[in-house]
Amino acid sequence: MEVRELFGGAMRMELPGDYIDASDLRQIPDNQEVFLSPSSDTSLVVEVLDWVEEGGARDNLWEAVKFHFESIAHDNDSLASTILTSSSSRPSRPTGPQTPEPITLTGTQRVHKFSHSTGPRPGHESDQPDEVFVGVALWRVWIEGSRKKQADVVCSVNVNMSKDDKKEIESWWLKAVKSLQILDWDLFVDA
Repeated sequence: MEVRELFGGAMRMELPGDYIDASDLRQIPDNQEVFLSPSSDTSLVVEVLDWVEEGGARDNLWEAVKFHFESIAHDNDSLASTILTSSSSRPSRPTGPQTPEPITLTGTQRVHKFSHSTGPRPGHESDQPDEVFVGVALWRVWIEGSRKKQADVVCSVNVNMSKDDKKEIESWWLKAVKSLQILDWDLFVDA
């Protein structure tokens, strides 16, 4: 694990040293940092998103992290998703500029991965969907005062469940989540 700067140094997090910054390979939206494993289909995404309020998520962090998990399932065209575990703690919202405690959720999603092809047309999805482990961590940014700020910082990791290294990935992902630090609050727009 090594410390990696995110969003031009506005945040930092410990990640596996061999993970590739996807922006070296393709264009990535400004609100995302994406890292890829060089040896598996594992990816890690850190996003700065609008503060979700749907379904009670405004005041309930568990509802907010579930919303982000379900949003990832939707974006992945998941055929099915299941929540496996959640944080044992329910962090409170900090009211000042300090890195909030994250809330985490792990689950599985059944998706067609385009990198696994069978049949005569390489690059097309197979008929058999993959079971993918998904970990989601949420830091709710909330600063009151003259420069009010509200944002959801979301870190997600996904790995094909057939991989033997799923437990190892979950372990380093939880360490990475605990290591995230917000250093520059100007990253977040004023609400």
